[in-house]
Amino acid sequence: MSDSDINKTAIIDPEDPNLISEKLSAVNNKVRFSILEILRDNQKYNQAQSKDPLYSREINSILLNNYNIEITPQMLGQHIKKLKDAGLVNEIEIKKEVPNKVGKRGVKAYVLKEDAFEDLFLEINFLSDELFTFFDLYKSNQKFHEDENCVLTIFNGVDKGKTFKVRKDETVLIGRKASFSQGDLASFSILLDNSYDTVSNVSKPHLKLFYKDDGWYIIDGSSSNGTFIGDIEVQKGRPTKLRPNSFLKLSRGNGGAVIYCSF
Repeated sequence: MSDSDINKTAIIDPEDPNLISEKLSAVNNKVRFSILEILRDNQKYNQAQSKDPLYSREINSILLNNYNIEITPQMLGQHIKKLKDAGLVNEIEIKKEVPNKVGKRGVKAYVLKEDAFEDLFLEINFLSDELFTFFDLYKSNQKFHEDENCVLTIFNGVDKGKTFKVRKDETVLIGRKASFSQGDLASFSILLDNSYDTVSNVSKPHLKLFYKDDGWYIIDGSSSNGTFIGDIEVQKGRPTKLRPNSFLKLSRGNGGAVIYCSF
């Protein structure tokens, strides 16, 4: 079981709404990240030693020798194009000695753009704000801990931040308001807002949570869109034991509810 993989993408550049996302996409790759490191280190060395920028054959050699990354020149070209298109790297023409050739030849070399990471830092700061929000939710969740209670905090949507403490002698029903009947409300129930529209829309609560013998369990009786712990779907109709600090997803994607469950 894994923690939640909630992903947030922010567009904060009104001039080019795809620019920052392209930069993040370009950096989120082992080969391209290594190329950026190579160019950065080479430019630092250049300033001290007056050396030339690197061309593709030199970059490929450093990838193999220093990073144990072996790729074809064609594949390297594709990675560099991705970095260029994202506004991280500039291509320049230089004269350089190349293997098996006499005299200096014109080759395309690569350098980091001076402002390569300015917008990217803005994006990372924005994502940090989102992460701090989640940390605040986590801290709020922890304030409710005492004895061996189970504490549930909703991490997304309209009900984000709502926290519930469940004792061992309690059974909890969780679902959208529209899915509860009057009989269900006689039990301890967590009523999610109807805006969580992919949470089960059958005429019964999505999930039951309870304590038994040696731990906390959930049962998804017959929800329409499933229950997930991390990315693993739980089997319907069978009790599933929870690990401490689990993220429960009541359906996937938009319209689902993400509930942090700690004990």
